[in-house]
Amino acid sequence: MKKNSFDPENQAGSERGTVMNRLFDTSVNVGLRQFYVLGAAGSIGNLFGFVGNVYIYGLSAPTIFCALCTLVIFGMTFWGIRSRHVKRAAYVIITLITFFEFPILYYIYQTGTIVYMVLAMVAIATFLPTTAAVIFGCLAFLVDMSATILAYYHPVDVELVTAESELNSTLCSLMIVLFSVFTITIILNMQQKKQAEELTSLSRQLEQAADHDALTGLYNRRYLNRYLERLAQKGKKDVYAALIDLDFFKKVNDEYGHAFGDEVLIEFARILERNLIADGIAVRFGGEEFMLILPDVTEEEIRHMLAKMSADYRLFGKQKKNRAFTFSCGVEQFADGMDVSDVYRQADEKLYLAKERGRDRVIINR
Repeated sequence: MKKNSFDPENQAGSERGTVMNRLFDTSVNVGLRQFYVLGAAGSIGNLFGFVGNVYIYGLSAPTIFCALCTLVIFGMTFWGIRSRHVKRAAYVIITLITFFEFPILYYIYQTGTIVYMVLAMVAIATFLPTTAAVIFGCLAFLVDMSATILAYYHPVDVELVTAESELNSTLCSLMIVLFSVFTITIILNMQQKKQAEELTSLSRQLEQAADHDALTGLYNRRYLNRYLERLAQKGKKDVYAALIDLDFFKKVNDEYGHAFGDEVLIEFARILERNLIADGIAVRFGGEEFMLILPDVTEEEIRHMLAKMSADYRLFGKQKKNRAFTFSCGVEQFADGMDVSDVYRQADEKLYLAKERGRDRVIINR
């Protein structure tokens, strides 16, 4: 079932910007944005119809009837926007044009205004929820058929309709309907396009958030597992995993507070990114542990890279707290047929060995 487009209960963000801005502001409830389209098309279309009637027939009774309908639509549009009762206002506007204005105009002018009945069906299908649209559509069909038959068998002489005025009325009605349908379609398509663009952007942001650590901005283990699977599928060789643990990080947290601890983690993440070689990636493995995945490198290149990272981390500690900050690291190479969990385990064993040997060191070969 189509969602009720005019649900007034969710109007978040609707107080911002002008009416034109709100037409395409996706923070405004979709029902309110669609109501702007209905109100604008209905008001402008009826105004043009009134002006056309004045030009063709003068200030006759049907022309005054058009003016009254225009005022009602203007008033309901203003009331709906101001009060946020867009659902009620929309039903009033669509009821007026579908069951009163357009059938009566056809009964008076006949052939020239039949296109208005098509416009009413477009409004029903576009702006009402599915259940209401089906009911209104069936009723509109009956009313329109009745007006057509009544006009044929019992025409009225309220307006003097000549061949010339009938042509002018037909052209005027056609232009109004074409303008209204075109405007409604273009605006709704633009709204849908902008909504789709923002959903795509949001999807990318969510994917980015899902693959990255919130604090450091590095990749997380979720992304790491997928990345390693892709490397395995490509048959990459000379791939190393370096598991890093910041030495005595708990002590840093206890002495200087968790805020500074977070600063340390963030700065260390920047150090990793700054010194990464080749196509390597840096991952926050958990807590104060980090992992580097380094494809197409040699052990000598890894040692040189980690030495630069160590020097930068020491310098950071000296500048901030006048003490050397260090880390320990275990490095494992991927072997053919090796499972990802085996790589993690062996890199962790080498990291543990580095800690046993006094920390502040890198273990590649036992």
